[in-house]
Amino acid sequence: MDILYKIQKTYGEFSGKERDIADYIMQYGDKIKNISITDLAKEIGTSGATITRFAKKIGCNSFVDMKIELGANKIEVPSIDEEGIFSAAYQYYNEVIERTKMLIDKEAILKVVKEIKKAKNIYIYGVGSSGLTGNEMMHRLLRMGFSVHSISDSHMMIINSSIVSEEDLVIGISISGETQEVVHSLRKSKENGAKTVSITSFEESSISKYSDIKFMVYNPNFIDRSRFINTQFSVMYLLDLISMVLLKDTDLSNKMQITINAIINS
Repeated sequence: MDILYKIQKTYGEFSGKERDIADYIMQYGDKIKNISITDLAKEIGTSGATITRFAKKIGCNSFVDMKIELGANKIEVPSIDEEGIFSAAYQYYNEVIERTKMLIDKEAILKVVKEIKKAKNIYIYGVGSSGLTGNEMMHRLLRMGFSVHSISDSHMMIINSSIVSEEDLVIGISISGETQEVVHSLRKSKENGAKTVSITSFEESSISKYSDIKFMVYNPNFIDRSRFINTQFSVMYLLDLISMVLLKDTDLSNKMQITINAIINS
């Protein structure tokens, strides 16, 4: 497991200052190879001792060892000129897929497919860009004949979570795992007996505590958060996998084809 995986998997165990260090690495990891522990502590607003503890918590012997691992892990991003843009975007997406592929639990995919098939109603919670991903998931499942709703309004989320039942499936999407509206609504859904699923980047995040099935996807911000590139790509990759497994079912595949024909012939 490389250093960025270690940081992502351990993120929920970090203290506030340790999370500041993790966030700095996530955004400016390439700068650390040329900075001293004193200067880094000053820039982040912490102490050298905290940085050393952080390094040891993620399996490094020292700050220097952490710098070496980060340097070995960093992939050079092509220059963003007319030619480099195409290579940079390809490299970004390719790295997100490769890292997400290593994190996704195949058994969890089979479990969620089983729950989707037997649910009376499916509700997908997400705000912001996660809400847009929820809409995409809703459209796919609708075309397979499922009763599914995507909810991105915080008030509607709370209302819906208070009336779900044990026959329903609730899916919460939050890359950070700490989106309060989604966390609260998933907790309420679980209290009401609904089967709950979380999709996040951090294993020990709040949203995971209220999930029967947990999916961990790679956080694209660990690769590059400075450019306007889709931060939901790792979740979309997971959605593609779930969709493909569902469509192995002949009945669901036939329903999908019916909706395709209906659109073509309309």
